[in-house]
Amino acid sequence: MKKLIYALVLSLPLSGLNALELNNDSSVLNFVTVKNDTVAELMTFDSLSGTINKETGDAELSVDLNSIASGINIRNKRMREFLFEIDTFPTAIFTTSVKKANLNDMVVGEQKSLELKGKLALHGQTSPLEFNVIVTKREDNSYHAVTTSPAFISANSFDLAPGIDKLRSLAALTNIDLVVPVTFSVVFQ
Repeated sequence: MKKLIYALVLSLPLSGLNALELNNDSSVLNFVTVKNDTVAELMTFDSLSGTINKETGDAELSVDLNSIASGINIRNKRMREFLFEIDTFPTAIFTTSVKKANLNDMVVGEQKSLELKGKLALHGQTSPLEFNVIVTKREDNSYHAVTTSPAFISANSFDLAPGIDKLRSLAALTNIDLVVPVTFSVVFQ
């Protein structure tokens, strides 16, 4: 059921005092699956990490695929085993670059629209992925990034279609869509 959103993690490489680190408690990454053409379900991951290097702008967002939260325990277990195959592929990692001026020159309360072009590494495959976000610099000098529209991830780009077919069969469903929309709201401090 659960399509493959593969944990998209948006963070930048940590490098000492020049790095921002993702605050997992203040961050969320969601995706929506559709089964039998009519039933949409919201899913998330409970464990995200990431960094942004304020000097280079390199960013990385990492998703612990074991932390899938679909609202149904047996479905979580099946997604871990048959879709994500976490014993072999435990994380999904999104890497991108942010021009350092886009962050370093912001004043408290300022918002900037950014296009984050990067790569998603998931299930042993890597594919381009792009997010449009609004970044706000907060009073505590942290940065809050929110997607302005979903990005779409295709199971076929990450060799996840066989896992989706297995989930469909186990749940006796007619179909599960092979493309999922993904959104996030993340805080780096």
